[in-house]
Amino acid sequence: MTNFLIYIKSELAYLALLFIFFVLPLGLFFQFSSYPLPKIQYVVLGVLLLSQYFFYSEKAYRRRTECKASLQLRKEMGKMPSIKITNARVNLLIVCRGVSICTAALSVLTLMVIYRQF
Repeated sequence: MTNFLIYIKSELAYLALLFIFFVLPLGLFFQFSSYPLPKIQYVVLGVLLLSQYFFYSEKAYRRRTECKASLQLRKEMGKMPSIKITNARVNLLIVCRGVSICTAALSVLTLMVIYRQF
């Protein structure tokens, strides 16, 4: 399975959650609000990054995904995967989580450019 498909399969719900809580409200605020809040985009971007720093624990996420990665690999390979292969998949899933966070941050920056809110 390609890395992109693994990313889509494992992180689509998390990416959607980030968009629903951070990107969509900011876009709606820029589009429809007549109430000026200076530098709200920086607050949203800061809250996005700080929330990931405070609520995202790599160690806990690694423990949660080890079983899921092992099951995925067992389905793909048809046999029990080695610990090395399982760890590689878990590391890929951790990188995918970081890509989701960066994608949401880039989306906030894109909204800033589109609405010319610097």
